[in-house]
Amino acid sequence: MELIIEGVVRRVLQPQEFASGFRKCEVHIEVRNGEYSDVMPVEFLKDMADEAGTLTIGQQVRMRCNVRGREWDGGQKGWRAFMSLAVWKYEILEPKSIRETVIEDSKKNPPQVDDMPW
Repeated sequence: MELIIEGVVRRVLQPQEFASGFRKCEVHIEVRNGEYSDVMPVEFLKDMADEAGTLTIGQQVRMRCNVRGREWDGGQKGWRAFMSLAVWKYEILEPKSIRETVIEDSKKNPPQVDDMPW
């Protein structure tokens, strides 16, 4: 199953490499949903793990992801099911620096003035 996610890069975690040689890098994308927003973790797998490091916080991106699911037998704790979003293609829609993004966000949400003397 394919899912398209469009949002802003909020975090790029350190790539992970496992003993098997498998590599992945998790990126958190903020997706606006009306007046609220959701942060979704997406995974860059294998050779794409290096590409995740080229993303910049604040960039507007569109990602095509495969939705993957798996289950795990936790013994006495029972079965658990997990889901992940594996990026297979992405594009940068609006390259912004983190400084530009912070300035825009501060204009939208100005700091509250505290009139208390202490």
